[in-house]
Amino acid sequence: MTLLVVGGSGFIGLNLIEVLLSSSEQVISLDKSPIPPAAMNVFSKLPGKFTSIQLDITNTGDVDRVVSGGDVDIIFYGAAITAGVEREISDPLSVFDVNVIGLLNVLKAACRTPSVNRIINISSGSAYGNGGFGDTGWKDSLDEFGTREDPQTLYAISKYAGERVALRMGELLNKRVINVRLSAIFGRWEYDTGVRDTLSAPMQATLLALKGATALIDRKEERDWTYSRDVARALYKLANHENVKSSLYNISSGKPWSVFDWCAVLKMSYPDFNYRLCEFGEVPNIDLFGTRDRIKMSPDRFLCDIGYTLSADLNEIFEDFKIWLNESNGFWNLET
Repeated sequence: MTLLVVGGSGFIGLNLIEVLLSSSEQVISLDKSPIPPAAMNVFSKLPGKFTSIQLDITNTGDVDRVVSGGDVDIIFYGAAITAGVEREISDPLSVFDVNVIGLLNVLKAACRTPSVNRIINISSGSAYGNGGFGDTGWKDSLDEFGTREDPQTLYAISKYAGERVALRMGELLNKRVINVRLSAIFGRWEYDTGVRDTLSAPMQATLLALKGATALIDRKEERDWTYSRDVARALYKLANHENVKSSLYNISSGKPWSVFDWCAVLKMSYPDFNYRLCEFGEVPNIDLFGTRDRIKMSPDRFLCDIGYTLSADLNEIFEDFKIWLNESNGFWNLET
């Protein structure tokens, strides 16, 4: 089976490629940016076959040649610009070029390619928008079809639009499209790609721990943080499942915890590291990207249909994460 990962050089893409290659799959990565050298070093030791292609997904002809010429069976669309406020102001078109237009290009190419039997669009919990904070009347765990979405930021709007576009194109062109909404993700291969403006709070804390610094946090948040490698495994399970019943799934651990909990785990391995709440007038060095926390996303539909549970055991997660930190030595430049 040949699997195409669009956005393979990004945070989720690298995790997905690692899981696919570990399972001896044939994988093609499509991205404007190269695969980081530390990732290539790890991938080269895995049993699967890997091809990396650099191109701009907004170029229709280039995308069509890759998709139609590679005997691709399954496509994961994970290319994204995760825009913060500054990018929303300075370069709003780029958000939609990648998050919607690039997706359309891949969908059109896939629909002209007989070998492609499934397209998984990797969306985000941000598509819930203000509905994810209970502003549209939903107070329980966020449900794929029960919670009314109200996206506000350009990133959230583009991800929600991408979901609707993907479903419609799949219907028109008779291809199976599945949208997935990822919760708050952190972990292996997380880095500032240049198009990702929101490095997770657990990773920010990890970088401070590696330096033996002190994390200053302005409040104790609580989110359904979910480990990136578990997300990649969930996506692979979804790709292989024969009887996928839904067109939309949340992918989440479903269990909220705080970056303070993660800091406590870090402290056990990095004794020079400290963490605390900010005192009056102090500036935090952990950015939580907001003053309130989204309601946790329900993983029940994914568990019921696909049969996979994502871990919320921080000690278990950290053991795997620490192995990656050691294996990928040099991935992060800690001097900056």
